[in-house]
Amino acid sequence: MTSIEETKALAPWIETLPSDWRVTRLDAVADVLFSNVDKHTIEGEVPVRLCNYVDVYKNERITASLDFMEASAEPREIEKFQIRRGDVLVTKDSEEADDIAIPALVAEELPGVICGYHLALIRPRSKRITGDFLAWLHRSKQFRAQYEAKAVGVTRFGLSQYAFRAALIPVPPIVEQVRINAYLDYSCGCN
Repeated sequence: MTSIEETKALAPWIETLPSDWRVTRLDAVADVLFSNVDKHTIEGEVPVRLCNYVDVYKNERITASLDFMEASAEPREIEKFQIRRGDVLVTKDSEEADDIAIPALVAEELPGVICGYHLALIRPRSKRITGDFLAWLHRSKQFRAQYEAKAVGVTRFGLSQYAFRAALIPVPPIVEQVRINAYLDYSCGCN
């Protein structure tokens, strides 16, 4: 299959985008990190609160109202996986290929809360994309079809970092992203 054929198969929505929207790979506008921080508390490590798979799977927004698990981590892990407002946390595996890449937006600063194992942390690093837009995009079944097609497994399906990084994303002008985010927040009762 050629690159063009693969693109049309995985992201057919590209052909319907407005002319002022761009298409790029996720890793062109955001960092994608897979957390390796487990649920253990180890003597000598720094106490942290852990945002886990279930926190992300069951909540569209990560806020201080959640009851985060207590664990520990090394300082380098804390520095790398401390979640920040605007980050998008996404499940990277599931028992079903079509139930993968479920997102949650980090809606506020949460000092001492780090991203736990089995999650991808997507951190916008470009002024061309907002975390809110990335979260809404990841809630779209049409967009997540790319991940579903690249999930591997038999009894449990998983995604590689490459699958996340190579995902094609639409990038509307930032002003339009803000309007889209506000409309969806209002329409879905997320304000």
